[in-house]
Amino acid sequence: MSITQPRPVAGAPSAQPTLPTQRPVGALMKIVRLHFADPMRMIGVPLFIFGSIIVLCIVVMGLLRSFAPASPAELTEGFGYNQATLWCFAGYFVSIGVMAYSRTMPFALGMGSTRRQYFVGTCLALLLESVFIGVTMTVLLALEKATGHWFNGARVFDVVAIGNGSYSSTFLMGFGLSAAMLFIGAMFAVVFLRWNQKGVIAVIFGTVAVLLALIWLLLAAGVNPFGWFEGATFAKIALIMILVALISATGSWLMLRRAPVGR
Repeated sequence: MSITQPRPVAGAPSAQPTLPTQRPVGALMKIVRLHFADPMRMIGVPLFIFGSIIVLCIVVMGLLRSFAPASPAELTEGFGYNQATLWCFAGYFVSIGVMAYSRTMPFALGMGSTRRQYFVGTCLALLLESVFIGVTMTVLLALEKATGHWFNGARVFDVVAIGNGSYSSTFLMGFGLSAAMLFIGAMFAVVFLRWNQKGVIAVIFGTVAVLLALIWLLLAAGVNPFGWFEGATFAKIALIMILVALISATGSWLMLRRAPVGR
């Protein structure tokens, strides 16, 4: 026995198919693509910074090998304490975090994204950028080792400050540092949107005061806060920076819910 579909009644409005609503994942990916719409800012400039540091260190090593009385082996060992890679992109990444909200938030909300979608999509974009930096530093470390420290002994990534030649430590340091700088910059952008310059100054002084008070309490209790870093030092430093990024992201969301769209 076959089941037949009911025939439409004459004059009755026909049922129109409902359009599917936008999936949350698709909405988040649009926010991520919005942040990476300028590949020069997110990819090109960081690569240019790394390339510039490599060239600069090669030139400095060449000058030292030509005029310094130390042997090439001693110079290479001394370059192991080079910290250029640790600090070269920190300030730039704070600015990227600031621009993440100041440049794209009004456009995203104007195109129909919710604040929650924009916040989560922005966090994903910043995490992807942090992974990109960690992977890039690890690849450059491998290239540096393969070329005998850029053919003249200049150590740029094979240095004590970011892992002393360990691939895992170098990735963790690159990921942790970039995540901390990006999310700190993003948090201060939201602080500015909410309370303008006075809020930024108040948060800076408040953060410094809390850190100093915490260190004073630990020292007064006879606890050496730096003793915790003994053993797996780079992993613990990276963990601290990731916690800083998480705290900054939490603060950003708490303030973003009532912050104006643009200022």
